[in-house]
Amino acid sequence: MRLMTPPAPPSLLRYAPAFVILAITIADAARVADTDLWGHVAFGRLFLHAGPASHDPYNYSSPGHVWTEHEWLSEVLMALAFNAGGVVGLKLLKLLCSAITVVMIAAADAETGAPIPIQFAVLIVSAFALAPQMQFRPQLFTFASLATLMALLARENYRHRAPLWLAVPLFALWANLHGGFFVGIVAMGVYSGVVTAVDLASGYSLRRGMRLIAITIAGATATLLTPYGTGVWSTVISELRNPLTRKVIADWRPLLAVISGQLHHPHSGIAFTLAVVGIIAVLAVSAAMSPRDGDWALVAVAAVMASAAFVAVRNMALAVIVAAPPLARHLALITRSIRARTRTDPNRSASTDPHARKGFFIGGQTLIFMLAIVVAAESGLFSDELRAAANYPVGAAAFMQTHQLRGDVLTTFEWGQYMIWKTAPGSKVFIDARFDLAYPMSIIKEYIDFIDGAPGGTHLLDRYPHDYVLMPTGSLAYETMLARPDWRLIYRDPVAALFARANSPAAHLPGVPFNGAAPPSTFP
Repeated sequence: MRLMTPPAPPSLLRYAPAFVILAITIADAARVADTDLWGHVAFGRLFLHAGPASHDPYNYSSPGHVWTEHEWLSEVLMALAFNAGGVVGLKLLKLLCSAITVVMIAAADAETGAPIPIQFAVLIVSAFALAPQMQFRPQLFTFASLATLMALLARENYRHRAPLWLAVPLFALWANLHGGFFVGIVAMGVYSGVVTAVDLASGYSLRRGMRLIAITIAGATATLLTPYGTGVWSTVISELRNPLTRKVIADWRPLLAVISGQLHHPHSGIAFTLAVVGIIAVLAVSAAMSPRDGDWALVAVAAVMASAAFVAVRNMALAVIVAAPPLARHLALITRSIRARTRTDPNRSASTDPHARKGFFIGGQTLIFMLAIVVAAESGLFSDELRAAANYPVGAAAFMQTHQLRGDVLTTFEWGQYMIWKTAPGSKVFIDARFDLAYPMSIIKEYIDFIDGAPGGTHLLDRYPHDYVLMPTGSLAYETMLARPDWRLIYRDPVAALFARANSPAAHLPGVPFNGAAPPSTFP
């Protein structure tokens, strides 16, 4: 007798693809150029032209310091997209990553067997929560990779027949795209460990657990297949351990601190943050209300990523991606339990006319698809404009270009990669947003002391061969520079102020100090 293959669980991808398309456009709707975008494209172009660089050619503060460009493949893809299609090319690359992430979340949710309405609700809320972090950064590839891994683990967990061997090449690719591959190794390790522990406690064979552990080890080994080998691991570990990173870079702040700040200074970002917290909280409550030993491993992975989100807001997207499958599963269990207690007629149907149901479904899908197109268009998917997330020294950079001013520029780390884009190779910067990836701790500490006005911080001005100092107008460093007789203000607008050494030709240009306007900040 031939065994029947069990039917595939209900899936939005099959029954309601328009809902998935809408979720993709929602997740992809936020588009701004952040601090690193200029650098990512520039570094990708450098890799295409010269291959892996062992030392950074863009700074003058630490030219001999080893630079491990662990995001090289992401940056190459961003450079290729920009070279081929400009800003629209970058937007389409971001859309692709958003689509992979959302489709894989939908696939993982489907493996739980949850009803379509629950899958849709979880997917839409997840897409909304993801939107602020789906930006033009290599993290996009970590989100897509983690979602793919979770789809494999969800199938393995709920149907025990996933091609988990695919995780090994996934990790090899992931390690060349972004340092977030470490998160995938943690997810695999936690999942494998919990499955093994549960099987051991239940008296089952350990064969499944050993297979999972072997795949985890193989995946971790595959991450060494990069141009930098073990250097990628050491770079990631160094970044995680650096206390200065958490002090200076905003998205390393704890989640509760961010929520407190948003409550004291309300803005639209609070809605997205609360959506993430809501997903985590609802999963915790629903898992407690409907405990099942069949998915403790997935719940454990979600708990680890939720904890990581509270440690640093940059991990919020990871928590959302990992929480979605067990959330859909446990919401479905609660719903079925409620229906079992309240149902009076188990055979009743919402409609007795299948043709009417089919017509309503097709019409609804068409409307949802049209709504998705509107969301994509209104959010600027096909526009060649891309606004910046903050103000950049557009006027100061133009002033330097107009007067052919070249040399070493001390500027804020947030503006460093913008200035690399605008002035390299004729000029170099003291520091930029790569921070500890390209600069030693001593440089970072000296920079922070100068910016914060710490005692002895101005020694930075005498120790290095700066030709120019570019600081935000009105900042503490700006006031420091105004008080220095050996430096002269040569350009100022409401955003940025440019100083040159008082004995330099730039300090004696006709008309200085020049007062300019602050043009809008856009990429490129």
